[in-house]
Amino acid sequence: MNKEAPAVVKSEKERRKEWLAEVIHFEFFNLEEPGVPVKFAFGPTTNTNTYTMIHGGKYRYPREVVQHLESRQIPIWGYKPDGRGVMNKSLDGYKSRFQCRQVFE
Repeated sequence: MNKEAPAVVKSEKERRKEWLAEVIHFEFFNLEEPGVPVKFAFGPTTNTNTYTMIHGGKYRYPREVVQHLESRQIPIWGYKPDGRGVMNKSLDGYKSRFQCRQVFE
């Protein structure tokens, strides 16, 4: 009999961790202040990496760094009247600070 080893099925958490660790090639856009370099630290406290990016630059970093950048947002506040004529502050949405576009070679 020819027995094959059963396929190892990875959990969702393991697959996501591998996906986030994948290094991708992308172009960086600073939507908040175009032309101004962005410098930030990212990673665990025991092994922090410092990244510097320039608007329009192309980089190769792990997908988790890109996901972190694209999650940075600024709240957009608005004022709306209630039924009594009082203006109430309300959250209208969010504006992205940075954008990363994957480059395929």
